Amino acid sequence: MKEITKHLKVIVVLILIQFLLDMLYVYIYPTVNPIRATIIGCSALIILYLISLIPYTKNLIDLKPYISFIPIYSSALFGALLVQADFVKSKSAASGIAHVVILIVTYVVIAVIKRTYEKKK
Repeated sequence: MKEITKHLKVIVVLILIQFLLDMLYVYIYPTVNPIRATIIGCSALIILYLISLIPYTKNLIDLKPYISFIPIYSSALFGALLVQADFVKSKSAASGIAHVVILIVTYVVIAVIKRTYEKKK
């Protein structure tokens, strides 16, 4: 149960970082496309690296910054592709749900791979 709670905290932090970055880039780069998704991913990498340097928050996210940014980047990228394909409308509830689902699925896949790799050691 403790591990599930830890993963839920990480997922919430990643969702909040993505949401805040997306809100920022609505004004800086309003076009929804893979370029904006890449900018969001790079910004997430920088933020997660800075978070890893703060002593209290160092253990908040169990993954290294260069791995923990992947769920944010994949969510931004595939969300942008869904909008460009007219599958969902930008800024709609469906778009927000798609972003969250993509982020969670990506995080779970990474966590399972990490756990499998650690067991083999």
